[in-house]
Amino acid sequence: MTDSIQNLSRRRFARSATAVGLALVSSASLGVVAPQAAKPVPKGGGNEAGFLGSNQITASIMRQYRSVGIIQIDMGIVVSAMPQRERAQAATPALRAAWRGVAQEFVNSFFIPGRVPDTQILGQRMQAVTDRVIGPGIARVVLLSVIVR
Repeated sequence: MTDSIQNLSRRRFARSATAVGLALVSSASLGVVAPQAAKPVPKGGGNEAGFLGSNQITASIMRQYRSVGIIQIDMGIVVSAMPQRERAQAATPALRAAWRGVAQEFVNSFFIPGRVPDTQILGQRMQAVTDRVIGPGIARVVLLSVIVR
């Protein structure tokens, strides 16, 4: 094998190993608990009653004025009461915009390329902006996956 092919193979291996590592770590710390005591919700990975999923939230990882990667966040909220669920659905565009801003701020302030993202900080910030948009204690943020490419 030539040196260039061997280096390319090492890079591919490093990328796939990083992706697997990030997937394992992010799946271990997915749930975010609100500061106040939350009512228990049946588990089901998005199948529980009151779960409102969202499209993928993305943010660019920038270093020295160039893009070096992207972070993809699959998430949703759990709202148990029907009137509040309708309110949350109506606020979905504002929530998505706020979540995008939080994701980009998280990448710019807390994420170091090559390391596993801190899902606790990300989840707390997503919960804070959700409480600000919808109202405190109405919805609980659930991070389903955090992928860095």
